[in-house]
Amino acid sequence: MIKSPDKSKEKIESMFDEIAPAYDKLNHLFTLNIDVRWRKQIVKHISGNNIKSGNILDLASGTGDLTKELIKLNPGIIYAADISSKMLEIQKNKIRYKNLQLIQTEAQFMPFDDEYFDIVTIGFGVRNFYNLKESLKEIRRVLRPEGKLIILEMFKAGGLKTSMFNFYFGKIMPYAGNKISKSNAYSYLFNSVNSFFNVKEFTEICEMCGFETESLKNNFLGIVNTFYLTKK
Repeated sequence: MIKSPDKSKEKIESMFDEIAPAYDKLNHLFTLNIDVRWRKQIVKHISGNNIKSGNILDLASGTGDLTKELIKLNPGIIYAADISSKMLEIQKNKIRYKNLQLIQTEAQFMPFDDEYFDIVTIGFGVRNFYNLKESLKEIRRVLRPEGKLIILEMFKAGGLKTSMFNFYFGKIMPYAGNKISKSNAYSYLFNSVNSFFNVKEFTEICEMCGFETESLKNNFLGIVNTFYLTKK
């Protein structure tokens, strides 16, 4: 039985504060460093499609791996927002950019003006939002007309990939994560994927909250997907 994870604000904040020191190391280890390429693909998509990148919000930015790539677009201003202060502390020491602003905030209650951002990105964070629909509506509020929302996320595997996914992400990841980070947070991460919506359901929710799906890129046997969405 898959246990539904506790997604309360306090639980999410304390959990990511706890694993922050080992977060980068474990992410690269578990994805065989392929996660770096997925983030680079997002920047390549933005620049290759001549998408305006004046003001960017990297939401659930964690330690700033995606933020670091987005800076290559030379945006007017980039906000890196996360619920975890410890994650942001690591990002502050890792990235130097004159137009980077770090802010601790919840996704559904952001302190930004209406229609302020050209692009909002979320890398491996949206499944941790404890109120997904309200968070998506809030993202829509801060996006300019026809602004872009780009989401990189993990989804549960289907068919023959299920047993492989369950073994690797349900057994190996939690064990290694506990040994390295001294935390059981990686058991939560496995459960959060399995209890989350599938790709079709998530697409429908995004569209219901005011976004149009422009394209969807499958990675990692379809377990990792990148959504390119536009504010309707």
